Parts: sequence; structure tokens; C-alpha cells
Amino acid sequence: MLLVLGSLPEATAIGGELPRFLVVHGLGEDHPVHRGAERFREMLAGVARVGTAARWDDVEAVRALLAGQVDAAVVSPVALRDVVRAVMLLDLIGLWRDRGHWERAMDGEPGRQLAAMAERTPQTGGNSIRILGYWGGTRRHLLTRRQGVPTVEALAALRLGIPINPIRSKMWRAIGVRPVLLPSGDAPAALRDGTVEGVEEEAEAILRDRLFEAAPHLTETGHAIATRLLVVAAPAWNRFTRAQQANLTAATRDATTLARSLEAQREAEALAALRDRSGVTLHEFTARDALMARTRPARTRYADELGIPGLVAPIEKLATP
Repeated sequence: MLLVLGSLPEATAIGGELPRFLVVHGLGEDHPVHRGAERFREMLAGVARVGTAARWDDVEAVRALLAGQVDAAVVSPVALRDVVRAVMLLDLIGLWRDRGHWERAMDGEPGRQLAAMAERTPQTGGNSIRILGYWGGTRRHLLTRRQGVPTVEALAALRLGIPINPIRSKMWRAIGVRPVLLPSGDAPAALRDGTVEGVEEEAEAILRDRLFEAAPHLTETGHAIATRLLVVAAPAWNRFTRAQQANLTAATRDATTLARSLEAQREAEALAALRDRSGVTLHEFTARDALMARTRPARTRYADELGIPGLVAPIEKLATP
């Protein structure tokens, strides 16, 4: 569904001046998201004067978006929890078999359904937001102090440090884990002093924060996949003509392809660096089907709470090509 596009035709500017369009995100300028935002800007040369800004707090970015201070933002689902609650489903444990499953769902009917929900959900002043694209794709894994955890049974009674997230805590408990809620930045100390036996994290963060120094075993569980949503405020979208909106959509496809491919490359490089240069032992996770099955009841209940009971089954059907 995602196409690599050539240059876009110039759109006629209203009054001879190209419309401004500011895209913000919370990551660094070396992150794939920023590279994707820059590609978006390049693709819209002659269509809009696009600016990009890094290192915004996700929640502040959403507030600025709704206040009309910025036009678009790339944010996590949790940052949109008070705007479009349904996207919180994307963060759940055991929802995705692998990255291919995630891409098929985001580019297919489930992604379109979520986008339609966002457009139908009015915000302050009667406006709404539009989901232009689903970026991300980086998997979360388990890093442990003493040994790998290749099966669900190996997770039993594991004291696992996790970000403060009540629904994820419930899901970990459903498979026998003893979750310990850790504020941001507390994982290194908790691993060193034995408060937790392991943490869940992305490979790049494990490498960057040197978490492997206290926990040298990484099991490639891929139990969750980070989704970053490129969203635009309805008033900003409506400033453009239909031709310009088509250009924005096409630029999004190209930028999405780039951002996703760079995230996959970044994860592969981090895993290789952990294995080859940091003394980390990588373990295969052999119980993905069991993980998905054990966490399904909690996912189904949460989907009911979010008002999207019919979305889980279409996602699960896309687990295999």
C-alpha cells in the first residue's frame, strides 16, 4: 500500500504565497522520525512551507496541535489518550506477531478504521484530528539479569520493571509476571540493586542507557511494537485545497516508508552492537503464540472499555499474510 514516490507537482498557492505547515515530534534529530519528517518537508517543496521541530514533549505537542500552535505532530498513542482513546489499543502486549503483522494492520482496514474514528471524534471547539500515517515499528524486548526467558513459563514470578501503565501491568500479571512500575530513568538503579530481575525496553534504549551492564541477557520477545502516529489538526488540513491535500497524503506515504525502514535498520544495528560489542547474550523467544493467547482476554476486555470491540478480531486475522 505504501509507495515510494517521485517529486510532487506544485500546487497553486492561495494569494501567491505557499501555506505554512509545522510538524513537531519528541525525538532527536538523529532519530528515524526526524528523518521521516524531513522527507515529508522535502516532498512538499513547492506545495507548502514545511517546518520541522524535534524534542517536543508528546503531551505538549498534542496540546499545541489542538490549540492551533502547530499543524502536525508525530506522537505515541498514550499522548492521544484524551483525544482518540481507541489508539491506546496499539500499545498492548501480545497484539502483534511480528513487524509484518503490524504493518499489514496499520496499512489495512484496522488502520483505516482508527483514522475514521479520529476524524469523527470532536475536540474542543468542535474540531478533530486526522491520522495521516502510522510510523514506528520498533519492537520491545525483555532484558534480564541472570538468564533468558524463552518461554511463557520462564516468565513466571519474574520481577519485571515496566513503565507506569496500568493496563500493561494487568496484562503482564495475566501471564504470571510480577510487574514493578518504574518511573522514567529508574531502570538502571533497579537492575543494579536487584529491585527487579529484568526490564522491557527497545534495543536502542538498552544500548544507549547501558542497561546491559547490569542485565546481560536479551530475549527477543517483540511483545509490543512502538507505534508513532503522524496526526494533523483539522483546521490545518482544511487550509489546503483538495489538490494540496492529495500532495500531503502522497508525501506522507513516502515519509512513512522511509521512517519505518530506518527504524527497522536502527533496531537491527542496536541488537548487533549489543551482541557483538557489549557482551549481551541474545535469546530466541519461542512462545509468541502462547503469549498472544494468554493476553487475548485482557486485550478483548480493554477493547470493550475503549468502545472498539470489533477491532481486535480484524487485527488478529492479519497475523499471517
